[in-house]
Amino acid sequence: VQSQLDGLRNQVNPHFLFNSLNTLNHIVEYENKTVAKNFINQLSKVYRYILDSREESTITLEEELDFVNAYVAIQKERFLNNLKVNIDVPQQYIYKKIIPLSLQLLIENSIKHNIISTKKPLTITIDIDEQNHLIRVTNNLQKKSKVLHSTKVGLENIIERYRLLSNDKSVKIEATETYFSVSIPLL
Repeated sequence: VQSQLDGLRNQVNPHFLFNSLNTLNHIVEYENKTVAKNFINQLSKVYRYILDSREESTITLEEELDFVNAYVAIQKERFLNNLKVNIDVPQQYIYKKIIPLSLQLLIENSIKHNIISTKKPLTITIDIDEQNHLIRVTNNLQKKSKVLHSTKVGLENIIERYRLLSNDKSVKIEATETYFSVSIPLL
């Protein structure tokens, strides 16, 4: 089980780096040097978290949310006001544990699979399902007609890591015509 878990954790780093480099490529092509330099500085902070948390099976929700804020700042460099991320997590939950990079992967999937434009802004909400002790990432659904290269690693990786770490708690996915939501257990 530990070997399987280590293999799944190692899948996350190349996935994140590949997508971040694609974002940087876009910024360099369409933005100015100042924006590109700011992005590189934010990416450095984000990647430091990845390196620091890669050996951990779980991390506090507080640490993951701090990381998510840095990651969202990077994405807002690209999408400006067309990407909105609302985080509504009560203080009593911040010391609960989750799998590192899980919230980031869910946000990344939302961005990758949905249209983000002035006419169709993407709104992502991170909140707590207090009844079931889950943290939930929800986005309005506006699917792209074609998604560029998908490794299919993100969501499957989260599901498999939770399966290995917790026999009695699983990832919940809910999709309707208007929204997509993934809830992950607080450990």
